[in-house]
Amino acid sequence: MTLPEKPEPSVLDYLKGRLFPRKNPVIQIPDVELPPSEEIAPVIKPESRVQKSRGHNFIWLLIIILLTLLAGQKLLEPPYPIISLALIIWGGAAGLVILNWLRGNFETNLYTCKDEDGEGQVIRPWFLTVSLCVGIAATILFTRNRFTPINLSLWAVSILCLILAFIPGLKWNRIRRDIHRILEGISRTDFRIHLSPWSIVWVLSLALVLFFHFYRLEQVPLEMISDHAEKLLDVNDVLGGKYSIFFIRNTGREAFQMYLSAAVALFFKTGISFTTLKIGTTMMGIFMAVYMYFLGKEVGNKWVGLFAFLLSGISYWPNVISRIGLRFILYPAFLAPALYHFFKGIRRKSYLDLMLAGIFVGIGLQGYSPYRVVPVLLVIGLVLYLVHFKQTQRQVFAGNALFIIGLAALILFLPLLRYMLDQPEMFSYRTLTRIGSIEQPLPGPAWQIFLSNLWRAIVMPFYKNGSIWVHSVPNRPALDVVGGALFFLGLLVCFLRYKEQKDWRIPFMMFSIPFLMLPSIVSLAFPEENPCLNRTAGAMVPIFLITAMGLDTLLHNIRIQFSGIKSSLITALVGVIILSLSAVQNFNLVFDAYNANYIFESRNTSQVGQVIRDFVEIYGDPDSAYVVGYPHWVDTRLVGINAGYPTKDYALWPEKFDSTLANPNAKLFIINQKDTDSLMKLRQMYPDYFETRFRGWLEAKDFVVFLVPPAVGSRLESTVK
Repeated sequence: MTLPEKPEPSVLDYLKGRLFPRKNPVIQIPDVELPPSEEIAPVIKPESRVQKSRGHNFIWLLIIILLTLLAGQKLLEPPYPIISLALIIWGGAAGLVILNWLRGNFETNLYTCKDEDGEGQVIRPWFLTVSLCVGIAATILFTRNRFTPINLSLWAVSILCLILAFIPGLKWNRIRRDIHRILEGISRTDFRIHLSPWSIVWVLSLALVLFFHFYRLEQVPLEMISDHAEKLLDVNDVLGGKYSIFFIRNTGREAFQMYLSAAVALFFKTGISFTTLKIGTTMMGIFMAVYMYFLGKEVGNKWVGLFAFLLSGISYWPNVISRIGLRFILYPAFLAPALYHFFKGIRRKSYLDLMLAGIFVGIGLQGYSPYRVVPVLLVIGLVLYLVHFKQTQRQVFAGNALFIIGLAALILFLPLLRYMLDQPEMFSYRTLTRIGSIEQPLPGPAWQIFLSNLWRAIVMPFYKNGSIWVHSVPNRPALDVVGGALFFLGLLVCFLRYKEQKDWRIPFMMFSIPFLMLPSIVSLAFPEENPCLNRTAGAMVPIFLITAMGLDTLLHNIRIQFSGIKSSLITALVGVIILSLSAVQNFNLVFDAYNANYIFESRNTSQVGQVIRDFVEIYGDPDSAYVVGYPHWVDTRLVGINAGYPTKDYALWPEKFDSTLANPNAKLFIINQKDTDSLMKLRQMYPDYFETRFRGWLEAKDFVVFLVPPAVGSRLESTVK
């Protein structure tokens, strides 16, 4: 009897065996070897839409977009901005970008935030406890608004223990090997330097930034204003041994610039001078630009970092507030490193970077009062992080990050914290005079003033940066034509990137711009002071970061239209042209427009001081020179500083002329050219005189030099003979 052949198992039998193996046999599918002649054809990936566009001359559309953006910003330049036409042109440019992005022709998804697991993070509770305890002791001893050797030593120990609490273990063997290798390289006689193309680009970029910061530093700006007198008198106090925590002149100032300027005066031998202030703040401007590179590299790539470094290093806005020699640059200078370590610490789950972010926050709080919004901004950043990542593990990490940043900032803030507790009115007086009606009543409803200030601040990069001549070219955009166009493109790119990536850093950067402008926006009692380049200075960090992203995205889309060496050459050519146009306009803005307007508006105290200095060199008596007081003229304290006598005020009002009669020495009177009454009175008092008109920087700056020779028989009369 022949058994029937077992039928071949079906697909249903296979599924029954897999789903119910206890009731049905499991069907095994044997491996099948293909004959040698049968090969699997390779999978051909479809060509991307960007690649297809190469044959459609998409490069010309990119050039049109760039030119359209530049034309729109150019129409907003003074003296006759055409707002409606600029908006129409920009609307067309934005439409082209969005349309081509939707078609896949314009790439924006270039940067990703790849979180790391943060393994090996260190917290040493013992050092942390010591840091807190010693910090409390230092705070108790920060009394009477003075730094002393004891409280400074305790504060330094607290900071050191804070760092040791989070710094990873050092690999000493590796450090020794690295040092040994470096020393061997230095001792070699055939020492060579190998520069890559990237290194050459970096060196040239650094040279350009240094040029923009130090070129004609002594002449631009030329004269000091009353705020400089306050600063230099504080610096003189420091050099004289008075080590204040908070400097109370002129409604109060934080301490960082005073000690920085004192160090500059000692190291560079520049004394109590405008140059001393300028060197310190210009160095901080370069410090900010360098950290802009690291920040750009962290949120983008090395090219975003390079463009952020260049744009923040050559642009008119940061250069002017660096050169003016006041505290303004400290706002962005300490914000850039704080944001860099904040972003890096969150991405890498690095407690060390979070601690460094807190340290820079604490230092910044002792630099310039608008920086007080930064701690709140970082808290908002952590909230945005949690909104995008709702896992319990991320929530725990965000809590740890808040604790570490807050603790580090608090320890660095301890001296000023003690002063704030002792003198809360003085600490907050300057801010309250702008927010409230302490000095003058609000000119209208607070909410209306706030909304008006908010709008004017937001459009400041494109439209008008305010009317304060000390640190701006009045009523022009805060950015140059290229910068404004690229910033607008960068905002579009960030919006489109967020649609693709949901990167939490994008809404944070965009939100931070108006938030960092709040110190200017909340000037409700003095709305004419808003916008201004100094109190909004922190906003330049995200602004130049987004601008750099706009430039990098544009150049990337140009590069992918070509292949080989042609791609690199064309991209480099376009990039050099764009940056050159920006450099030329920014150079003219700083060294031509700003400089000329500053000379026109300022008082020529340096020339008055030089006349007194020459008088003292001849007659040897600094106490026999006088500047006759006149309304809205020179600050006579600045005259003393320029003459080389920083603590001397040379003011003499006409009603005090009689007090000079008892002085038998040669006397010098400096008189405003419009003060004919004082001049006539001096002619009557001293019939034997020499009088001349001193030519100022401008005709309106001329002044009268009135010299009375020494009396016969006086000590100075015999000296002159």
